[in-house]
Amino acid sequence: MPILEIENLSKSFKNGKNVTPVLDGVSLTINKGDIFGVIGLSGEGKSTLVRCINRLEQADGGKIYFNDEDNKLDVGSLNGANLRKYRKKVSMIFQDFNLLNQKNVYQNIEFPLTLDSKYKRTEAVDQRIKEIIKLVGLEAKEKSYPSQLSGGQKQRVAIARALINNPKVLLCDEATSALDPTTADQILDLLKNLNKELGLTIIIIAHQMSVIERVCNKVAILSDHKVVELGEVAEVFLNPQTEAARKLVYSGHVVTKFHDSKLIKFEFNGDTNQPLIAGIIQECNILVSIVYANSWVVDDKIFGQLIIKLPYYEEDIDRLKNYLDIKGIAYKEVENHELGTTTGSC
Repeated sequence: MPILEIENLSKSFKNGKNVTPVLDGVSLTINKGDIFGVIGLSGEGKSTLVRCINRLEQADGGKIYFNDEDNKLDVGSLNGANLRKYRKKVSMIFQDFNLLNQKNVYQNIEFPLTLDSKYKRTEAVDQRIKEIIKLVGLEAKEKSYPSQLSGGQKQRVAIARALINNPKVLLCDEATSALDPTTADQILDLLKNLNKELGLTIIIIAHQMSVIERVCNKVAILSDHKVVELGEVAEVFLNPQTEAARKLVYSGHVVTKFHDSKLIKFEFNGDTNQPLIAGIIQECNILVSIVYANSWVVDDKIFGQLIIKLPYYEEDIDRLKNYLDIKGIAYKEVENHELGTTTGSC
């Protein structure tokens, strides 16, 4: 069931007579329970998109609808108390944490509640805050101040603070970009657990493919300020259809200038145990080079793809295809242009 519907969203920034488009007709549907990734190169409008979703920015055109139980809210028309109520249900965390340095962990998490003039700390509120502290793994840090925390711990506080009002949607704007890889993985695992335990819908803005692969079930790729590719993560990553998607999937891994050689691509949908390369070398007597290989887990299933290069000899190609057909191994021939234009090394 859709929880957010974005229809033909547009946004430009003006500087004097100069107009810079940032979003150009972006349309997305985010379903309840999705971990939805939005990825693209810098300047494509990813952060502006989430800022429009929570109304830190007002779109120039298009609509954003939030389906709250039986009510369908037009986000662009909300103001005053209705906008504040909406922002409690659509919360946000940022790359730079935005914690209050003069407040400890407990007080930072409590802070959104104190913005209500009628707020009083009760036993129920105290219990709720401590439950969230435990949920994000900060039981021993309740009285610590931001200066005493690591980057990963600061982001856990930011996540806890975003959860205090029981939101339906959590927006994550480059939430792991400032963290080292190990800590980033831990934060992503936490977000995935929150999605499962709380039924929380999460929208993740990222520029790293590894972030999307690790936790998202759906992805939208932005290029030229438009959505150029959209769908299930496994399908988009295994079969990128656009130049922008291929650059993101293969960037830095594939050398695209292959002369007098053939490229063969294999896709794995849960079965990665077959000794494919060893079988080709031993049974076909063909020496191949691995050009690209990657695998990831989506919904506890292993997906992956492998691209090999072999000399452009018809007899080798025919022998390889015959072997693959007998073994029932799915494959496809790919051309250089299907791997994008970015060059690099394997």
